[in-house]
Amino acid sequence: MPTPSQGSARGSLIDIDRTFLPIGHMRQISRVTRFEGPVIEGEVDLGPGHWVFPEHFPTDPIFPASLMIEAAGQLVAVWAWESGGRCGRPRLVRVGAEFKSPVGPTTDRITLRAEVRRKRHLHFSEVQIRAAGIHVATVNAVLAVLPDLIPFSPLTETKAVLL
Repeated sequence: MPTPSQGSARGSLIDIDRTFLPIGHMRQISRVTRFEGPVIEGEVDLGPGHWVFPEHFPTDPIFPASLMIEAAGQLVAVWAWESGGRCGRPRLVRVGAEFKSPVGPTTDRITLRAEVRRKRHLHFSEVQIRAAGIHVATVNAVLAVLPDLIPFSPLTETKAVLL
């Protein structure tokens, strides 16, 4: 199974390597499968070889709820990026989640479907998460794109930001 840094974005409608998503193990979104108006859909590759299962409850491995929330936030960030939010830094500012079923290592992937509504720099979303056709979680998230004086470009050198 490819790791996120090995091009797991194959088959993605959006080149997520050119967005402001995290890299390595912190990137949760493997690909975007739909981007249409307020709707964006994506997938997270899992399976028994996923790095998290040996570490998250070794005797009872499950995919962490916190990483489902992270995946939902990343999907909304991609929607914001593709909808013109490239001149800022995305930050989750509010999250609520309900989990219905655990996701284990026999699951090949989880799918996420978000409906996003933008009001100025805020992006309000409801993200439905499914595994093997079963609804496993709902994440309600608000993502803010904080203004940035220098537009982000992954093709230029890294910029220093003083907080």
